[in-house]
Amino acid sequence: MHLKSIQLSGFKSFARKSELSFTSPIAGIVGPNGSGKSNAAEAFRFVLGEQSMKALRGKRGTDMIWTGNDTLARANRARVSVVFDNTQQLFDIDFDEVVIERIVHRDGANEYSINGSKVRLKDITALLSSANIGSSGHHIISQGEADRILGASENERREMIEDALGLKTYQYKKTESEKKLEKTAENMKEVKILRREIAPHLTFLERQMKKLERAQELKNQIRASLTVYISHERAYIASESLRLQGVRSKPIQELENLHQELIRVEKPQTQQSENVALHALDERIRNIAMEKGKLEHARGRLEGQITLVQSGTVGSQDAIEKTAHIPFTKVEEFLNDVSDKIRKTENIHSLIERISDFLNEFRNANASEPSSQEEDSSELKDSLTGELIETKEALAALKSEEAALLISRTNALSAISQEQNKVRELQKHYFEIKEQKRDIERTLEDIEREDGVLQQTKERLKNIEWKAQDSGLEIQKVVIDNVRTRFEQDEILSEIQRSEARLEEAGFVDEDTVREYEETQKRDIFLKREVEDLEQSTKTLLAVIGALDSELSERFNEGLIKINSEFQNFFAMLFDGGNATLNLVKKTRKNEEGEEEEDEEAKEGIEIKVKLPRKKVTALDVLSGGERALTSIALIFAMSQVNPPPFIILDETDAALDEANSRKYADMVKTLAQKSQLILITHNRQTMEAAGELYGVTMGNDGISKLLSVKFDEAVGVAK
Repeated sequence: MHLKSIQLSGFKSFARKSELSFTSPIAGIVGPNGSGKSNAAEAFRFVLGEQSMKALRGKRGTDMIWTGNDTLARANRARVSVVFDNTQQLFDIDFDEVVIERIVHRDGANEYSINGSKVRLKDITALLSSANIGSSGHHIISQGEADRILGASENERREMIEDALGLKTYQYKKTESEKKLEKTAENMKEVKILRREIAPHLTFLERQMKKLERAQELKNQIRASLTVYISHERAYIASESLRLQGVRSKPIQELENLHQELIRVEKPQTQQSENVALHALDERIRNIAMEKGKLEHARGRLEGQITLVQSGTVGSQDAIEKTAHIPFTKVEEFLNDVSDKIRKTENIHSLIERISDFLNEFRNANASEPSSQEEDSSELKDSLTGELIETKEALAALKSEEAALLISRTNALSAISQEQNKVRELQKHYFEIKEQKRDIERTLEDIEREDGVLQQTKERLKNIEWKAQDSGLEIQKVVIDNVRTRFEQDEILSEIQRSEARLEEAGFVDEDTVREYEETQKRDIFLKREVEDLEQSTKTLLAVIGALDSELSERFNEGLIKINSEFQNFFAMLFDGGNATLNLVKKTRKNEEGEEEEDEEAKEGIEIKVKLPRKKVTALDVLSGGERALTSIALIFAMSQVNPPPFIILDETDAALDEANSRKYADMVKTLAQKSQLILITHNRQTMEAAGELYGVTMGNDGISKLLSVKFDEAVGVAK
């Protein structure tokens, strides 16, 4: 037993809470016309999700709610719940008991729940379809609908058979897949439109990003070139600084040494004392010469006077003057000779010899002169002689002094000459030092000039490094094996400057543009991926639909063969012979020429062909009402036998049967009950006898349906 019970509250004529429990394979619901027993069958349709108000004999959802009367006010809602036994996992849900409930409110709102949890109608339909149960179809045949399968169109008949074969699950999946495919196509169309809309802007942004990439390439190139350039410059500066420091230290030390030497050489080489002494000697010699001249004159005069005295001519001034001049000439000659020798001679000994010769000559000359003064008076002679002696002594002293002075002067001149030679040597050395100093200073100037160039290189490098830092370039250290030449570095710098110019020409792309490009690209990639996913989904859905079509076609063909077999058996049982078949037919359409042709795109429909025994009847339209009822019952029971549903509700499908056929109908019901649980709404006595339990439905003057139950097994036990 799968269907355990159904509970109604406020549903149509069941104003009060009513419950039907099913414990027998066949349950009957009986009652007079208008008592509301068909409302019980409609309650099954309602709770199982029927959306057609016509099938529920109403116009809108509020028609399902108790409308009220004088004794009982109208209800605000209609509620129906059905309970299934799920111990055999009839439903794909992990509960031993499944309670499905539907409530409709006065405002028309519907609520669905499974085991107390609110769900969607879609969830109800999916759950029921897994158990071959639908809101309508072959397992719920209401009063007056037994003939519906015969009067249905070929396509509608096919749908009923597909429903009976349990293909609703596949059709539901196919429908869902087709809806998804349609939705996927719409989404793909929308996504493609979105991609087309952003494509021009993305193209523009891509051009901007290419400029940015080119700028980035130039930046990377500049960064790499700058890194190598700066590393080489640093290495060059370090090397040059070390070299200049080395070549500068020696000249500086040499310059310092020369400076000290120059200070020493430049000290005044004073000859003042020697010059003063020489000047004093010259002055003294001149004075001596003058004094000698005077003494010589005095001596000559005295000698003349003495001569005159000796010759007896004393007193004669003329004679005295005459005799006085002779020795003076000799003296003057001697003095001139000495003076010349002093100026010309370089040997002092020669000068001394000349003076000695002159003195000897002078003595000899005086000794040879006759002494004519002896006859003069002795006093005058003595006086003159004494004076002459004094004069001679003074003159000799002066001569001695003069000789000594001349020697001293000669020595002084020699010393001065030697000193002058030393000064000349020092001056020569001084100028040599000055020249060396100038050479070293020129060398240092060259070094300083190189250092100045190096400082300019440092300053230029510093500016380049600052510029690189301002540009956000991180300069990494690179190990340098061989330092480039200045020409190579200049070429690299020129190339860097050209790259910077190209970078400036490339233009500026701000971060907002980059961010916008990234976002737009991400969106385009996302949309592209969406299109790819949708295309893949389309392929998958088409594959699923194709597989479902194949499965449906295969199952339908297999099921149709089985239904045809059962249909023939039940038809022959009811009509005591005859033939009945279900045939596939193609739908036709008119072509452009107006001729009918098969519609290849349309699904094949179902055509019913019957042949009654002892009658030449093949068309359904010529069957009587009873024959149509028996034919529809045979087909319904045949469909139920091929794929038995958990339960079947038959609402007065036996109303048109006579007594003989009613017995056959009852036998068929018992056979059918071996595979499905049956709920029979009937007036037929034969059908009632087949039921294991009966529910009686009555209605009083208040218009409210009430239930009475009788279980035949219990009744038989009580009767016994």
